[in-house]
Amino acid sequence: MTTDTSPEAVKRRLWVDYQYAHKERFNVMLDDMQKFVSSLRDSSTDVKKLLQKAADTIHERLRIRDVTIGLRSSSDGLYRYEVMAGLKGETWAAHKELAYTKDQFYDPVTYKPKQISKYTRLFLSEDNPYANGEERTYDRPVMLQSKRRALDDSIEGDYLDIDILGVNDDHLGWIEISGTLTNKLPDVTTIKYIELMACTIGVALSSTDSRQGARGARTSLT
Repeated sequence: MTTDTSPEAVKRRLWVDYQYAHKERFNVMLDDMQKFVSSLRDSSTDVKKLLQKAADTIHERLRIRDVTIGLRSSSDGLYRYEVMAGLKGETWAAHKELAYTKDQFYDPVTYKPKQISKYTRLFLSEDNPYANGEERTYDRPVMLQSKRRALDDSIEGDYLDIDILGVNDDHLGWIEISGTLTNKLPDVTTIKYIELMACTIGVALSSTDSRQGARGARTSLT
């Protein structure tokens, strides 16, 4: 039997392969989300373990180089990093030293964000989106002056913050992602998936707080 190697056949083969690969990736992401949501059914779920699972899933499945998740403390109202995936030890230690008020966290002058959706803000390296001393929170600070050669390039210093919101859009925390294994900015599917995960975490935190009252989930992490 003669194999069809016409241009149209080649085009169709690549198209089919692409569609299959896309669906496979999407199905894996859905499976991970299903497992993540299912874990919330257990009323004894440890919140910090839940956050760590979310960070690990984003890091491993979505091929994001650095992932951190921060929460607002119910004891003093400050925002702090709680869990991470992908960071070096000294870089994570630098993150753990930081604490922000809400005004500092949303400071448009220092960080110069671009709001790309209700939940997500983009920070680009060219804008130097960090306060004095925060350079230590980058894994490769010597590369903070890297040049972007294409619109979808991801360079050292770029990051996205995806808000974790509770009841009435109360800001509970955030998921921060930086860098990809392909050195490209995350695609829309990836961002929407992380937004969904952030929404799920927000529901879980709000539910846990309502059950535990003053001994809410966020208090247990401070």
